[in-house]
Amino acid sequence: MSLPTGEQLGHYEILAPLAKGGMGEVYRARDTRLRREVALKLLSADGANDDESLRRFQRETHVVAALNHPNILAIHDTGSHRGVPYAVTELLQGETLADRLRSGPLAEKRATELACQMADGLSAAHAQGVVHRDIKPENIFLTNDGRAKILDFGIARVERPTTSTPLAGSDGSSVRLSSQSSGRLLMGTAGYISPEQVRGRRADPRSDIFSLGAVYYEMLTGRRAFMRDTPVDTLGAVLRDDPRKYPESERIAEELRHYVFRCLEKDPSDRYQSAADLMMDLRSWQAEQTSESALRVHFRSEPPWKRRQTRILLRTIVGAALLVAGFFGGSCWQRAHRAPTAGVAAAPR
Repeated sequence: MSLPTGEQLGHYEILAPLAKGGMGEVYRARDTRLRREVALKLLSADGANDDESLRRFQRETHVVAALNHPNILAIHDTGSHRGVPYAVTELLQGETLADRLRSGPLAEKRATELACQMADGLSAAHAQGVVHRDIKPENIFLTNDGRAKILDFGIARVERPTTSTPLAGSDGSSVRLSSQSSGRLLMGTAGYISPEQVRGRRADPRSDIFSLGAVYYEMLTGRRAFMRDTPVDTLGAVLRDDPRKYPESERIAEELRHYVFRCLEKDPSDRYQSAADLMMDLRSWQAEQTSESALRVHFRSEPPWKRRQTRILLRTIVGAALLVAGFFGGSCWQRAHRAPTAGVAAAPR
């Protein structure tokens, strides 16, 4: 259902289309009551008639509405237009992390700052019992003011899994796979899904940490940690491959490798046990970098007049030392030449 510019949905006025996908369309809109611009996500007509799509849309709005964190997309309102549900969110200006990574890896300080913000947002979600299960660059939005926003909680952890799953392929398309090891639902995106999710086990906060580690690795190296030619091969790589052995891992600063690869441990018990712990370690690294930078620029940060005073003082000290040395040397020379003359005068004839 496409909406023309100027159409009213309650007190929201449509301004322009922003994006379109399988689940629906997103519009730039104006909240006429609060006089601010917002994003309005309208479920497609087909989605409104599909029970699974409708449940996913409703689950996302309910989950995100319960979270309040600067690194998670905020939902302001929900409603229905001609029988089709919509959600009103904050309007973000910027680009997705996936778009940014098309131009190459990020600087380590920028990548680490974004990883900190993502870990902070996930920590808040986990504290509310929410496991995202689909952390990937497409679901991280980078705002123009440098903030990372976690998007799309549509497949956040549910209590009653079914027997099959939509799983994104290596080209971003959707494929369906069945869980052979259990009746649990596999949810996530190939290349970022955790090993336990591949095996059909229940995802917990450590599963999101694995996915965050894969994103962090990609930000630092410009290479996806577990992407192969087919979704099945990619899932096999998640279970077997060790990114430490990739040549691209050499691009990661040695002091950061421990944090990245601890997130990517195959066994959940070997990973960080909470997103908050990961964030604290990364913040400590940032603090060390700041201290080292401050030491390097200490002298350059002094005002010019202070440096001039230091030079003048040094010149004065050196000049005074030379003057004293000259005076002392002259005195010694005079004494040395007077001594023989006195001795000759005193000798008898």
